[in-house]
Amino acid sequence: MDASGGDQAVITPEPPAYCQNHLGPNDTLPLAKLDWEKVSVPATIGLWIFLSSIARIGFSVSPLKKYIPESCVLICIGLVIGMVVLLMPGDSDVKLESDMFFLFLLPPIMLEAGYFMPMKPFINNLSTILMFAVVGTLFNAATIGLSLYAVSEAGWLGYQDDKPIRISLLECFTFSSLISAVDPVAVIAVFEEIHVNQVLFILVFGESLLNDAVTVVLYRMFEAFNEIGQDNLVAWDIYAGFLSFFIVGLGGVIVGAMFGFLAAFTSRFTNHIRVIEPVFVFIISYLSYLMAEMMSLSSIMSIVTCAMVMKPYVEENFSSRSLTTTQNAIKMLSSISETIIFIFLGVSTLTEHYNHTWNTVFVLYTLVFIFIYRAAGCLWQSVLVNRFRMKRITNKDMFIMSYGGIRGAIAFSLSALLCANIVAANKIFFTTTIVVVMFTMFVQGITIKPIVNLLAVKKHEHTEPTMNEEIFSRVNDHALAGMELILGREGQNHLRQRWIHFNNKYLKLLLIRDHKKVRHQQILDVYQRLTEQAAADYIEMHGAFHPTGSNAIKQPATDETDGLNEFKPSVNSVSSDVPRISVVEPDVEIQPVGSRKSQEARRQKNILVKSMFRPSVSEPPRRKESLMYRSMKIQLQHKLQRQRRTGAAVPHHRQQSGHHAHHGDHHHTKQPEKEVPQMSPPWAQEKLKPAKVTALPPWLQHDEDGYATDSEGSLLV
Repeated sequence: MDASGGDQAVITPEPPAYCQNHLGPNDTLPLAKLDWEKVSVPATIGLWIFLSSIARIGFSVSPLKKYIPESCVLICIGLVIGMVVLLMPGDSDVKLESDMFFLFLLPPIMLEAGYFMPMKPFINNLSTILMFAVVGTLFNAATIGLSLYAVSEAGWLGYQDDKPIRISLLECFTFSSLISAVDPVAVIAVFEEIHVNQVLFILVFGESLLNDAVTVVLYRMFEAFNEIGQDNLVAWDIYAGFLSFFIVGLGGVIVGAMFGFLAAFTSRFTNHIRVIEPVFVFIISYLSYLMAEMMSLSSIMSIVTCAMVMKPYVEENFSSRSLTTTQNAIKMLSSISETIIFIFLGVSTLTEHYNHTWNTVFVLYTLVFIFIYRAAGCLWQSVLVNRFRMKRITNKDMFIMSYGGIRGAIAFSLSALLCANIVAANKIFFTTTIVVVMFTMFVQGITIKPIVNLLAVKKHEHTEPTMNEEIFSRVNDHALAGMELILGREGQNHLRQRWIHFNNKYLKLLLIRDHKKVRHQQILDVYQRLTEQAAADYIEMHGAFHPTGSNAIKQPATDETDGLNEFKPSVNSVSSDVPRISVVEPDVEIQPVGSRKSQEARRQKNILVKSMFRPSVSEPPRRKESLMYRSMKIQLQHKLQRQRRTGAAVPHHRQQSGHHAHHGDHHHTKQPEKEVPQMSPPWAQEKLKPAKVTALPPWLQHDEDGYATDSEGSLLV
């Protein structure tokens, strides 16, 4: 009873869902029942992924693969699903939610982009990428926004309810900020299929990654300006918008770098529990994305930076199985996310019909302005950066860069976030964004491959660099850094060398568990076995081997068995004195000398040879022979210099030249020493047969000072 004397009302709470639909006293126990509502959402998504995967398998073996990008096929599948959803009874609320896109679908794609980013080309072209990403995006946003505002003020957009359609300046800038940026998801989907050269791909893809910071800043800034009102803006609002460029971009990079180093440091202690190693790559990179998104920073910049920072360290700490699992999982998640994005893009185009407002003039002018200002921006920026680039951007590359400005799901999601209370023309912007995305994906995406083939644009060949190519690349980097230091100009090459020095001295010591470990130890093991085997073969054939230094054998063995037992070469003693020729033909099978070599030893030798040198097919045999003799000359010259410095026995033909030392009354004549035969690999012994009785081949002479010269008297350097 309450105070008034009435009965107190009893409120019975509603039971939860799992407490409902229980069996009654008159019901019987069912053998099974169908509960679709319980699993409808995950089952629908899983079914879409399964059907799209089947469609991708069929597309990969169909002739359409040569003409249509895979992303266009996925959008078409989404359009078909959207039509089915519209024909089904009931409300159709299937669409691409912005939160689902930015928080769940976009991070795996950006993680793959950062993890597999070619670091050296990206760093070498970073200044050009920043030029296109920052200055180019600002140029496109400003010109497109002003042009659309001029069209609106001219009264060309038509009438609605007997009133001319007007779009304010801030609304035009809001739309231009989201439509001017190149989409990284669309660029990955299209440009990876046409296989353009690495520099062109890095420029377009790097621009699409880094212009996210500019796009996010512009979009949020103009959206805030619309909330404040055009008449209520003050100078501080404009200054804050300008400063937010640096805060959003650099803040995302700093957050990503911090989490990248955290992932690298954590992976140092996972050697006793290898099964959880891939977890740190995914969880920590995703946390960097969420942290940047929470702080209103560039989340794409954060996760890309995190992946680029942690990759070289976690690959050193991870086991080979964990590394393979991580790479395959990143590829798989990225592929699934791309599939869902493009399917939902097609579905949302039809199911969100209530959010469309068609304006033909606005759509056509938007398409025209996008193409004109994209081409103009690429032209004047390429001309400007070519003045400072060693490898210039060609006219063909300029055209492909301007034609490859594809818009995608990021612009679509940002347009869906526009609120009607803030931006009155949000429905016009949403419809126009869909048209621009579909036009660039289908028209430009389908025609860009034939245009690349027609213009004969240089394409990228996916080949692993040989050991010689890697060595030459490092030597070239050191040479360029030295030139910059001599000229007094600290450019990117000098900064790269300083970073490498700092990384090797401090970061690897802190972040890598065993930083002194040789990464490719198996190559050194094969090389040591081959060197020892070659030395034993030489002793077996020639009877002796006379190395220099502390391990020198002054009297060669007369018996082959004694010489073989007496000399026990190691990689340190043999490799420093044995002439090694690195120019060989990898396609020619190296035949073993004698019957003691097994098939495994011959296979290891051929693998090592192929990894050292891969000559071109068009290289003439005479050129290969000259390279071989040149290498022999240089190595024999170094051997002679070591003999002179260590006081070892001089060559036999030098003793017959009459240059003996005479000091005062002491006439000391050196006793003639036995000849020192030079060792060579088995495949080069036919070339060195004349040098069997002398220390050096006859074509290598010496002047009076002991320097090596050729047959014409030219000094060998």
